[in-house]
Amino acid sequence: AVLITGAGRGFGRAVLEEFLGRGWTAFPLVRDARVAESLGAAGCHPIVADVASREADGAIAAALEARGEPLDLLVNNAGSIRKLRGLASAEPDDLESHFRVHCTGALRCTKAALPWLRRAKRPLVVNVTSRFGSIARTAAGEFRGIYSYNVAKAAQNMLTACLDQELRGEGIRVFAVHPGRLRTSVGAADADTEPEAAARALADWVERVDRDAPCACHDLMGGGVIEW
Repeated sequence: AVLITGAGRGFGRAVLEEFLGRGWTAFPLVRDARVAESLGAAGCHPIVADVASREADGAIAAALEARGEPLDLLVNNAGSIRKLRGLASAEPDDLESHFRVHCTGALRCTKAALPWLRRAKRPLVVNVTSRFGSIARTAAGEFRGIYSYNVAKAAQNMLTACLDQELRGEGIRVFAVHPGRLRTSVGAADADTEPEAAARALADWVERVDRDAPCACHDLMGGGVIEW
């Protein structure tokens, strides 16, 4: 079984459809009850919640408990971005809202799903990050300007490393993945990858990932890893 946050549209929706097509039991987490209703008709088990809200804890637990089966994979995909560039446009409230989704939200969903991850034979947590979260690349001048998103993704990367350090002793691995330059409504100017292609790449990667490899940020479309 797989739980995918932010599964209502974009990359998350493509990931949901890919795993459903491969025969997985799927728990898509979305904020809109109307979207959840349509997903339920498609044969999965939708969860209505906002990862930035404490109510998500109970919603996730209730949905997983109702099915009572192990959770093999958690994909922390829910995200948001406001393209406010430069220090003059950077707002503390905007940074805090990004942090609540990308970092606090991923932590909340992982903790809520943990009892069911522990029941699986080869549990895996995948945090969907971004090349824009790389401190090394930003320091080298490759990325500039979107303070809130870049900082929130860098924090999420640290969360990934912390979670993996603690949970790998239980057999639960935690990795970060950069899905590529996605052609979505909030895609970058150099976007060149359809979400469906990235979703196939993610599902293939899940099947072959080296569970003994160090925690890292994997570049799904480019191959290799992205320096933290």
